[in-house]
Amino acid sequence: MERKIDLLKAMRTFVVVVNKLSFSAAARELNIVVSAVSRQVSDLEKHFDCILLYRTTRAMKLTPEGQHYLDEFKAVLERLDNLELSAAQRQHKIGGRLRITSAFNIDQLGIQHVVADFLRQYPDVQLSWVLVNRYVNLIEEGFDLALRVGELSDSGFIARHYLSMKILMVASPDYLAAHGTPEHPKALSEHRWLVDSSNRQPGRVRYQENGKQHQLSVNGHVDVNQGTLLADFAAAGLGIAQLPEFMLSHHLQQGKLVPILEEYQLPALDVSLVYPASKLTDPTLRAFIDHLLAHKHLSTE
Repeated sequence: MERKIDLLKAMRTFVVVVNKLSFSAAARELNIVVSAVSRQVSDLEKHFDCILLYRTTRAMKLTPEGQHYLDEFKAVLERLDNLELSAAQRQHKIGGRLRITSAFNIDQLGIQHVVADFLRQYPDVQLSWVLVNRYVNLIEEGFDLALRVGELSDSGFIARHYLSMKILMVASPDYLAAHGTPEHPKALSEHRWLVDSSNRQPGRVRYQENGKQHQLSVNGHVDVNQGTLLADFAAAGLGIAQLPEFMLSHHLQQGKLVPILEEYQLPALDVSLVYPASKLTDPTLRAFIDHLLAHKHLSTE
């Protein structure tokens, strides 16, 4: 007897696989095992009696049939999402699944406390929160909202200011006693630099002087894609780091790190809530955004 497949689930999985061009990356995104991703794609190919993807050990590529069905799958899924949105709007019900994304370490701002308060208030809401240090295409990857730090390039999306955060250059007192305190950012080339490799330009230091922003290249002694771990290395005396203040607060309070070059400090960066304009009429997302903005004090307590 032929095994029935969940076509909608398989379609969504296929779209994620194409976006990631990787079964393993898609599995991490969907929080399922790689074999399940592979099986769902194979099920689709069997169901539609065609090859959707050329797959080798090194790469994968859409077939012409795969491109055709990808467009059709996206149309079907978008139509389904719109139908679900329409039903929720008619019922004025706060419920269903919200998919949000942010960078790693955003929890250090305490935003999760505001989110938890919302989920307690609206128990019919299901949350999927994906933390990744990369640009996420909200529409293609099916997200409702992103928490983004810094300058925004998504002119087609709506952005609401949420919080501001300082960016500090820091080092441990022991490191400064051993290597001296730089008096100007250009002197950083003579120091050990700890690199946050999750940044878009990890080998660059940015600073402000005379009202203008500048940047310079540095040679990293250590590079880590996890800001709080980098802060730990700085506190251990391994070098100088430039990180958001919220990642450093514990070490700053204990005196294990001290700010340097404060007169060259960058302006505070904005943390924004970013979402597609098409989602604005979703009552659940609207209630979620309103809650975040109204209770953001919980994230700083």
